[in-house]
Amino acid sequence: MYLEHFHLRTPPFPEEIDPAVFFTGGGRDQVCRELADELLGGQLLVKLTGVEGVGKSLVCRVVSQRLADRAEVVLLDNPIGSFAELLRVICLDLGVDPGLEDEALEPALKEAVADRAGQGRRVVVILDNAEKIFLATLERLLRLLCELEKQGGFSLLLSGRPALDTNLEQLTLYCTGVDISAGHDLAPFGQEETRQYLRYRLKQSGLSDERQDEVFAGEAMDKIFAQSGGNPRMINILAEEALQKSCSEKSFMVLLDHVGAEEEPVAKKVLPVPPVPPADWLSNKWLWAGIALVLVLAAGWLFTGRDGEEQRQNSPVKVEQPAVTPDDTTSRAKSPAPAGEGESARDTAPASTQPGPATGPAAPGEAPAPDQRDSAQPVQSLTPDRVKQPPQPAPGPRDGDKIFEQRLRASAAWVAGAYRGEYTVQLMMLSSDQAEERLKDLLVRDEYYRIRDKLHILRKQTTPPTLFLFYGTFPTLDAARQARNRMPLFLRKHHPYALSIADALTKTED
Repeated sequence: MYLEHFHLRTPPFPEEIDPAVFFTGGGRDQVCRELADELLGGQLLVKLTGVEGVGKSLVCRVVSQRLADRAEVVLLDNPIGSFAELLRVICLDLGVDPGLEDEALEPALKEAVADRAGQGRRVVVILDNAEKIFLATLERLLRLLCELEKQGGFSLLLSGRPALDTNLEQLTLYCTGVDISAGHDLAPFGQEETRQYLRYRLKQSGLSDERQDEVFAGEAMDKIFAQSGGNPRMINILAEEALQKSCSEKSFMVLLDHVGAEEEPVAKKVLPVPPVPPADWLSNKWLWAGIALVLVLAAGWLFTGRDGEEQRQNSPVKVEQPAVTPDDTTSRAKSPAPAGEGESARDTAPASTQPGPATGPAAPGEAPAPDQRDSAQPVQSLTPDRVKQPPQPAPGPRDGDKIFEQRLRASAAWVAGAYRGEYTVQLMMLSSDQAEERLKDLLVRDEYYRIRDKLHILRKQTTPPTLFLFYGTFPTLDAARQARNRMPLFLRKHHPYALSIADALTKTED
């Protein structure tokens, strides 16, 4: 473990979101202050948008903590479900009887808001991952906001990816009373902010101020910024991996080579060895096309010549030999020699233009003339193996539907691991009307296609459907976590985590 190696108390780049470790740089503190002021100031709807991994969930938790003394805050981090289900959870957090019928939930919420307003407290609802809210649910939620605006005492913060803006814009015609433009966009860190963030997280883990510049070399920090694009989640992943790699090499500083794991080149995985032809030779499509054309023409010439010879040999009609001039070697090659003249014809023909033996029967005591098929064999033996057996043509477009169904069927047997106490890694959860199509699009991509045999899909019967994508089967939780830590970046950017297959099954229960 690198903690002792670098004299740290706690891991500086954990996966868990911790509001106690909040980097205020990169405009984060300013965004939190403005969000709190807008929500407490009576603004009905406020948005917080940003790409995946930029830190929206952490900001939501910090804002929730800052408002706790001045408002009644309800924070939901995965608001999936019908409007009634969402409303019931909000009411439950406000102390409303959970046994109410669906139609009684709206009046109960309005009553709870009015009750808090009488106590001088505002109700603030924060919905993280709000881009996942069903459109029908979002529409009814905005209509409810219009009604609560007249009553007062209620504010809503929607936090989500840029798709949230798209969803809200679709509903502008139905909810003209709500301003959907007010909000903030959370940007990634800049290069200097990335350096400050790395030093801050090390300090929070127990590293002294004097040693903050002794862990990450300057060029290593710049490489982390370049590979992460300033995205905090990717910074955490790259920095954690770099610390582990540096420790394994017994280095007391993270250097340039410790940042970013190099994946095995695709060509090395798929080309046969030995020998490995040069990459330029393999990628020259015109060379392959020329080789293929030569082989087709050669095969056509051989089979055409063979068929012509067999027809002439088996024909009962005697063909009269035309006159042949000394220079007419082409006619000599195509016409059989007349009886009694085969020897003289062969003797007088130049060696360089000799097309082959006469096709008539061999004279008594004379060895049979070699067949044209045998004379062509040395040409084939001179052809390199890779030309004699050209690679198969590139496969057509991958069938996402077929791959999806194959992984669904394979997952039916995989779930038996729940009874054997095995573990897996959850990669992602998709919940929308387009969830299945989005997953199919992923499965045909090169990086996912290469690991498709390790992917398992479970489906939860919801409306719209919810799909879970898992990776691998492992005997222990520690083995699953180690596999998670070794995953390539395109998987780790989804923030995967280890769990038992039994827990994975529980997620699919209604």
